[in-house]
Amino acid sequence: MQELIDDILKGLNDEQKQAVTETEGYVRVVAGAGSGKTKVLTTRYVYIAKVLGVAPSHILSVTFTNKAAKEMKKRIQRFMPDEDGGWILTFHGACNKILKEEIHRLHYPSNFLIMDEDDQKSLLKKIYEENGLTLKDHSYKSCLDAIGAYKGRHDYVCYFSDPSFQTVAPGLPRAEEKGRLDFVIKKYLELQRKNFFLDFDDLVFFTLKIFYDFDDAREKWQRQFEYIQVDEFQDVSRPEYTLVEMLSLLNKNLFVVGDPDQTIYTWRGADIGLFLGFDKAFGGVKTIVLGKNYRSTPEILSVGNSLIKHNTERIKKDLVAVRKSGVRTKYHHARTRQEECEYIASEILRLKDSGVPLNDIAVLYRSNYMSRPVEDAFLKYGIPYTIYSGVEFYQRKEIKDAIAYLRIFEFGDDLSFSRIVNVPARGIGKKRLAAIDALAENENVSLLQAFRRLADTALFRNTDAKKLVDTVEEGIVRAKDPDVDISDLLDFALKKSGYEEYLMLCGDQNRLENVTELKAAIKDFVDDAGEHVTLAEYLTAVALISNIDKSGDEQSVKLMTVHTAKGLEFPCVFVCSMNEGLFPSQKIENKQQMEEERRVAYVAFTRAKDRLYLSDSDGFDVQTRGRLMPSRFIFNIDESLIDREGVMTDEYVEMAKEYIRASEYALSHPSVPDFRAYLGGERVRHPIFGDGTVTGKNNGAYVVKFDSGNVRTIAADSGVLKNI
Repeated sequence: MQELIDDILKGLNDEQKQAVTETEGYVRVVAGAGSGKTKVLTTRYVYIAKVLGVAPSHILSVTFTNKAAKEMKKRIQRFMPDEDGGWILTFHGACNKILKEEIHRLHYPSNFLIMDEDDQKSLLKKIYEENGLTLKDHSYKSCLDAIGAYKGRHDYVCYFSDPSFQTVAPGLPRAEEKGRLDFVIKKYLELQRKNFFLDFDDLVFFTLKIFYDFDDAREKWQRQFEYIQVDEFQDVSRPEYTLVEMLSLLNKNLFVVGDPDQTIYTWRGADIGLFLGFDKAFGGVKTIVLGKNYRSTPEILSVGNSLIKHNTERIKKDLVAVRKSGVRTKYHHARTRQEECEYIASEILRLKDSGVPLNDIAVLYRSNYMSRPVEDAFLKYGIPYTIYSGVEFYQRKEIKDAIAYLRIFEFGDDLSFSRIVNVPARGIGKKRLAAIDALAENENVSLLQAFRRLADTALFRNTDAKKLVDTVEEGIVRAKDPDVDISDLLDFALKKSGYEEYLMLCGDQNRLENVTELKAAIKDFVDDAGEHVTLAEYLTAVALISNIDKSGDEQSVKLMTVHTAKGLEFPCVFVCSMNEGLFPSQKIENKQQMEEERRVAYVAFTRAKDRLYLSDSDGFDVQTRGRLMPSRFIFNIDESLIDREGVMTDEYVEMAKEYIRASEYALSHPSVPDFRAYLGGERVRHPIFGDGTVTGKNNGAYVVKFDSGNVRTIAADSGVLKNI
């Protein structure tokens, strides 16, 4: 046994060994950037299975991305070749797997359809079209934010699961005021219920509902998961936290790993306080700090440590570099944005000439729009690049279209029908679509069922409606074959529907290649599974994919936002546009948000392994509508740790520092109350315009839609708005 233990623990440092062998009770591991947390998680999984002898099916290991889950499974199979890692999943993947067994308790079918964000927007588009709404009323983003806020505050699952709820979900008005956000939420929930759709939030909330309402279900899964470990715990939301807390109550073995200094997703529901307060929430918590960094040189790490120590919401630690000394960090100040980006381009060419491959280089920025001047410079200097913030593979139109055909065979759902009904064009225009909608509404049937009834009528004469019906009918029959090959089924759908011919006629080779790549992806998925995969299982897996690995051109510089880069590492990293109003963003409104911006910068710095470059520029910026000044994060770094290039006058530096001092004071002393997000916003009263609802914020002002119908932008510091 000792020989086995030594083999498993081989290559771990003392802190990592302590984390791996601390198997019982509540354990919090503070894992700094590059400290080997994935190695700890996978080794601990193997240790529990091989040394303690616990069946892998009783170990729940939650990650935040499918890519991370796949990497964990791959590493575990080195020790356990036959282990499929069935419970190494994302939160949404784990909830989906539980719901497949338990959702019948809520009178919901087990073959529910999971919506991604594109599906959600399609649902909103349908609501807008049917009710005369436009994006001027509410953006899709504001609607999705409001829907998420609603679901986080109301026990809405009963509306889906309780047959006695025939009218409207709790907390929503019965009267139909079409201009209000809560009306959109109401219609969204109605369409969800009718079609048995679940979005990502629902996967967690439905699981919690079952655990709250059915003791036997909760106890079953508590017994199932004797050991639970959660990666990236600093990014968990309150509902996700509640879920793992509930599951761990019986065996009390909960192991969480994370780094509060890398909490950069509070806008997505992450709550840094859950990690910081973990030791107070549970009794007898053991805290282990992984403080050795294996990624970056001491010079890079010292810059990150110097920056992040200015935050107060953190667990104090200084990462120590294991690597030998390397190149000092460079900070370049340019006169203009163009000069800044040309400096980056020229430095990259210098690195290339010295033997550094282009695919070892990444340029990071705070927001997507900041890539444009970088791209201009790269085009000028002939530097190949790949943008990693473009449309993801599974979100591309032709891929969504192709998968919609598979979904209609399995689910017969309205979203898929709406997507394929006239793509390629079949002569089914607005008038005919309206007839389908009307019949579906009147008869309370799906759009596909209504279409079947109408396809042979005079209204659809001289269209390809009958051909589409025949394609779908044959596809449904083929999909029911227990031995169906999903790749062959897709091939049938694309050919029989005319979609493949349509792409050929469009002459877009890239789109054809993407569809071919989808077929290859299906084959890879089935091969990885190692067993027969049903169409429903494949579609569920695709719905849970948030992003695929992008290979891109191996000999190209990577361009991406810092958020996209989280979890990645590169030998050489350029962090550009480090100006006030850009990085940190001009949208920051309080001290807590500024600390998160600083964490974003910290994440950017710690992506670098060998070389780190920081840059900014002077001049006027159209985004901030003011003079560009160096980021406060540059001033946060000890001057002795970076080599500075470019000229800044003493007057300019003092002006920048004075601006930052004033900004810091304003962030710490907010003079105007921050209105709470309540569905579409807080109800307020204006002395002239009367009562209204706050619908958003814009450059330090509140956008208010007044009951009179007028929309006004009211300065936040005016003090004229009062809560009602």
